[in-house]
Amino acid sequence: MSEHPFVRLGLALCIGVGWTGAVCAQIPADLALEPVVTSGLTNPTAIASPRDGSGRMFILEREGRIRVLTAGGSLLPTPFYTRDVNTGDVEQGLLGIAFDPAFASNGTLYIVYGGPAAEQRGLILRRLVASNPAANVFSGSEARVLRIPDLSFNHNGGDIHFGADGYLYWSIGSGGGEPNEHGHSQALDNLLGKILRLDVRTPTASAPAGMCGAATGQPAEYSIPGGNPFTGSGQCAEIWLYGLRNPWRFSIDRATGDLWIGDVGVNREEIDRYVAGGNRNFGYPICQASQYYPPTGSNDCPAQTGTAPPVFEYPGGQNLRCAITGGVRYRGPIVGLRGVYVFGDSCSSEVLLGSQGSGGAWTYAPFPSGIAPGYGTVAAFGEDADGQLYLVDHQNGRIYRFHSDEKGDDTIFSSGFE
Repeated sequence: MSEHPFVRLGLALCIGVGWTGAVCAQIPADLALEPVVTSGLTNPTAIASPRDGSGRMFILEREGRIRVLTAGGSLLPTPFYTRDVNTGDVEQGLLGIAFDPAFASNGTLYIVYGGPAAEQRGLILRRLVASNPAANVFSGSEARVLRIPDLSFNHNGGDIHFGADGYLYWSIGSGGGEPNEHGHSQALDNLLGKILRLDVRTPTASAPAGMCGAATGQPAEYSIPGGNPFTGSGQCAEIWLYGLRNPWRFSIDRATGDLWIGDVGVNREEIDRYVAGGNRNFGYPICQASQYYPPTGSNDCPAQTGTAPPVFEYPGGQNLRCAITGGVRYRGPIVGLRGVYVFGDSCSSEVLLGSQGSGGAWTYAPFPSGIAPGYGTVAAFGEDADGQLYLVDHQNGRIYRFHSDEKGDDTIFSSGFE
């Protein structure tokens, strides 16, 4: 780990890697990773803002705790919330958090976690309703919204975000299991290897056929939004996108609504992008990024199968990489970073910057994060209410913030999102 209070990025980015001159000039010379939390956290997995005017950030710890980081930068010692979760594998535990867009008034937030034995394992979406949204320790009601059964110990996915449409998007892994569970990703009669789109604000009195997460005729804590592509087809109406292996982290572009997905592969890592009206099938297990799975040496899999190609990809083992961490298309206050897709790898500990050239092609380049390589480091990215971007270092229990003095006015975050 760097001994300096800031890990400088700009110099290494422009001199040390092969960006084009135009892209190099775009990145602020003083861009840095600023340590925000260096002690007091155990295995953090995610960070998110309640966007309630408090300036707080909420940090998940894998063992089942939600911690509060105050606007002044203090990590409160008492957890906001604690529950029993399954931590039998490094990819299990408390994995995802999303705040209702009206959290400041209704106190509602959602978490995703690996269910313990008492909850029959699986991956669980739970609603928490705080009686006092401004409190730093939870008190209120909670309910299980949906449980995904039959997941193995890893490849769970588990990220959640609200879109500008007010619906909750949830990434689900294919369930691990080499290779007998791979086929779940292409099958539309189950929820594995998918991204779901749910109306978690509107319960269902009597679930119709096609709600695969609920028993037909029974009440459910969610409903199916209009426009979901498989409603009424006899397939699972919750599905929004499919053909994914382990979409551990994804995000929704605040400017365009595009979904950016980091899909962890067997031996090839990829970043996928869904644009409204585009191809919903990202190919797994037929394709793994641009290649067939198992590999044949050909890179024409998406073109031949009619599935969606990746935006970025790299082979496992390249530069110590082995697990891609989906990130965020930056729309925050650092002007030179706007429009750049910031992602990483949880084994090489690199931060990676992707940019679209004038011809439309995307390229990316790595720069050293200052975090030593090791499995489970760069685990997640998250934004605060002002659009500032944070990095979660799971292995070392640290939180970093991207910093530059080259800031400008922002309209996306000031007008509100989520």
